[in-house]
Amino acid sequence: MHLDLPLSEGQPRSSPPAPISPLLAGQVPATASGGTPGPATARGLVDAGLPVPGTPAPADSDGTALRGWVTVVAGATDPCLLLNAAGLVTACAPAAIELLGLPEPAAMVGRGLLDGLLHPVDFTAAGDRLADWELAKLPPLAALATGALSRGLLRLRRRSAVQTVDAIATPLHHHASLIGSLTFFHPI
Repeated sequence: MHLDLPLSEGQPRSSPPAPISPLLAGQVPATASGGTPGPATARGLVDAGLPVPGTPAPADSDGTALRGWVTVVAGATDPCLLLNAAGLVTACAPAAIELLGLPEPAAMVGRGLLDGLLHPVDFTAAGDRLADWELAKLPPLAALATGALSRGLLRLRRRSAVQTVDAIATPLHHHASLIGSLTFFHPI
């Protein structure tokens, strides 16, 4: 907001500028009485096929909102992994492939995280497979389930070895819709 301040007490102050409408010129629906632009009402916007400001956008069913994230994650130097809202792998950084022992991205994209990609085990000496109820608590999946930041230690089996990584996952939103989760991993 811009205000002109007076140089002396005798000069009047100008009022702040009117807020700028989120609509572009020519997008305001015309009134019924002559075709001149009228006030932007929610009904008029809907009738004109335009989004109503302040309402949630539709869910990212075609993945367009995740496209920018895919590019960033695929080129990241930090070990990170991107899941879409359905919990399917959408992108993976090369460092995550190396750290987690994952297959090449072409073999991962479109698969569930637990569909043979990660092999989480418990923290016992035996390193047994996690129970199904525990799998939902893994940070990348918990961020999707709760829509909130999730962090935890993961113990993963890679061939005959077991390694522990710290994972922090954040849900990704587009407008009011949950579109995926982004998880960063760090070896312990």
